[in-house]
Amino acid sequence: MQVGSVLSAMTLRSAEIEERVRAAAAAGFHGIGLRVDDYVRARARGWSDEAMRELLAHHRLRVHEVELLRSWGRPGSAAAREEEDLVFHMAAVFGARSVNAGLPDGEAGADLAPEYARLCRRAEAAGLVVPLEFMPYGAIPSLRRALDIVERAGRPGGGLLIDTWHCHRTGLSAEHIAALDPDAVLSVQICDTRPDPHPDPRHEARHLRLLPGEGTADIHGILRALLPSQRVASVAVEVMSDELDAMDCAAVAQQARTALDKALAGGGWAV
Repeated sequence: MQVGSVLSAMTLRSAEIEERVRAAAAAGFHGIGLRVDDYVRARARGWSDEAMRELLAHHRLRVHEVELLRSWGRPGSAAAREEEDLVFHMAAVFGARSVNAGLPDGEAGADLAPEYARLCRRAEAAGLVVPLEFMPYGAIPSLRRALDIVERAGRPGGGLLIDTWHCHRTGLSAEHIAALDPDAVLSVQICDTRPDPHPDPRHEARHLRLLPGEGTADIHGILRALLPSQRVASVAVEVMSDELDAMDCAAVAQQARTALDKALAGGGWAV
């Protein structure tokens, strides 16, 4: 299966947009991810939407995914509405395919399916999809919980975001992923895990991830299990690492691309 290669927004989270784009292009990525914080910071530094589009076009890159719808579990709040409008604005400006959703802060209403369905309807009207990410420390802590929300929402723009760190730290195997309906998965993010879990999973997820191939996660097995997933258009390498944050952007991007290519090849995917 052939997919696009994406440098996740979080892998170069401390980089400014021009540094991120140059590094991703030099490493041969097809596209990047972009966070709300990245966009707000760029606008504050004087970048217009048109200038950012021109920067991406010059380097023959596109924004594949916008991160992160994270307040939708508290519908009706001004902050949630502002965040949602900004995320969808970013997706329109850059021609993104997906607006990723998750609830990392661990707070949400009892029934998330109706609100997720509403997000999907808005996305579908704009030609977007809404991959839903589960996180062991968040309000959607398991694959089962995320799948329940997606299935009850019943929207064509809905589906799962599979992150190999979250899979490994919640005890999911390649067999669990292979048992999913192939159409249930929309997006994939990969990184590796240290042999021993940190006492605080939130801290580990945000500061101690490893490049694919450097740890103990069954990345090849999970990617092989996802081969039938025809709705996956790209795979992003997402490595939140304090160690990488301190390194040169171009060097990190090149290491990430090399690791991603090896992982995809081992999983039977082509770029």
